[in-house]
Amino acid sequence: MIIIPIGTKNTLALKPLVTISLIVTCVVIHILSGLTSEDPSEKLITIYPDLYADQVHLYLLEENPGDPDGQYLDEYQSAAIASIRNARDFPAIEEGIYVATGESFDCIEKIGEFGDILLSRDESYYHGASQANNLFRDWKIRKEEEDRALAGLPSYSLGLVPAKMNRIWTFVTHLFLHGDIWHLLGNMLFLWVVGCLLEDSWGRYPFLAFYLAGGIFAGWAHCLQDTSSSIPLIGASGAIAAIMGAFTVRHFMTRIKFFYLFIFLFRPFWGNFYLPAFVFLPFWFFQQVALKSLAEFGGGGSEVAYLAHIAGYMAGIITALTFKATGVEKKWIDPMVEKKQIDEGVLSDPRFDEGCRLINENQIGRARLIFSQLLQDRPEDLKLAIDICSIYIEHGIFDDCLILGEKTLKTLIIRSRLYEATDFAFRLIACDRLTIQAQSLMRIGKWLAEEDRYGEAHDIYRYIIEKNESPNIVAKTSILLARILSDHLNNPSDAIELINNARSDDLDRSLLDTLDETVRKIETDSEALYQN
Repeated sequence: MIIIPIGTKNTLALKPLVTISLIVTCVVIHILSGLTSEDPSEKLITIYPDLYADQVHLYLLEENPGDPDGQYLDEYQSAAIASIRNARDFPAIEEGIYVATGESFDCIEKIGEFGDILLSRDESYYHGASQANNLFRDWKIRKEEEDRALAGLPSYSLGLVPAKMNRIWTFVTHLFLHGDIWHLLGNMLFLWVVGCLLEDSWGRYPFLAFYLAGGIFAGWAHCLQDTSSSIPLIGASGAIAAIMGAFTVRHFMTRIKFFYLFIFLFRPFWGNFYLPAFVFLPFWFFQQVALKSLAEFGGGGSEVAYLAHIAGYMAGIITALTFKATGVEKKWIDPMVEKKQIDEGVLSDPRFDEGCRLINENQIGRARLIFSQLLQDRPEDLKLAIDICSIYIEHGIFDDCLILGEKTLKTLIIRSRLYEATDFAFRLIACDRLTIQAQSLMRIGKWLAEEDRYGEAHDIYRYIIEKNESPNIVAKTSILLARILSDHLNNPSDAIELINNARSDDLDRSLLDTLDETVRKIETDSEALYQN
């Protein structure tokens, strides 16, 4: 039976760019680390036999404190150490450790822990015991060779190793590494489920800062349980656990969506169901506590960093509760999120609503001041400028509308937002009281013709001809419109009439020649089409 969380019932106001970026980053790093990292197994198998032979030998010496030089190792121990030294694969090394240490079920773990103890020692520890001192010196050399071999693995070079907490950067880098595809997919799924909504509630920058801080804290808590461990911690689960803890408080009643699949009598059944956050997330937390207790009770280690999960979740709970109790969320986070939603057009600025109210109450002067300040504060918000232009047209404030409209139209064209510019231009030219500059409209007309939107290009050019008194502008626009009428709208007679109407004594000689050439071309093309 498969049950996995896949989302929440809530809708988002903003795109979860940080959550998506974190997921993409983790996926890309996982792919790249698999492509670029070298497999150190071949090199390690040349190092580990001597390394573990010396490590087991030193361990047995400490088990017999009255025999510091190892003179009385029994024949089985001596043979086992020799078999470790001659091993050619990892199973053979483990078998030798098993025999040498008395065939105890936890012998591998004990030898590993003893290696961590050896790392904290120097040669003075074995002063007076020549064989132990020589073994320890050789062991140190092999350990350095192991470190150099493992340096090619991202999990060791960028993972968080408790014995090497001085590598401060690994408190962050370990969050973006994952062991295998299932480790990655599991973490990214949980991040998607809880991260999107919390990012939407707290804003992108606070969410990212909390994610990293939660991951750092969880990693630190994991390291403190065994500061001598050389096993690297990798994965984003500590940071995600912190997000889950904060989600439990911030979105207590939010319903989390699950997908299920099971097979009964060889028939598959699947579907979705919902559980509130206050049921699922605390259940997950207590599950981690129980699994950690079971692992400790069994006396064995675990590849899962349960303490990082527990610490991260508790950090999330405490942080979210602190935000609520101190008013940080209400005073700082909520206004920041609201401003971002306003900037991205999700919410309307309260000043815009106030300006609309004042205009409806015929307080035009105050409304214009508010709109002016609003445009000054948000110069990049072209949608706001377009909305204010529409309000000005509706209430007959044509002078302000003309100035703002032409400025906005030019900005849209400069930024190549020509679809929006076209819609806005038609909104402006629909008002008979406005005369829009020909330059911007001619650029839109040219683009419409390039897009084969000839009917709309015709309307734009016709507006320019009707609204302009400059003979040169009328003549140039008439040439463009005549070509559309003749070549694309199958109306050469109107095209020729348009050209003839554009003639004026004030035109340049070159422009008059262009008019004549245009007429001749239209007539030639029309005659050729008629003959065919």
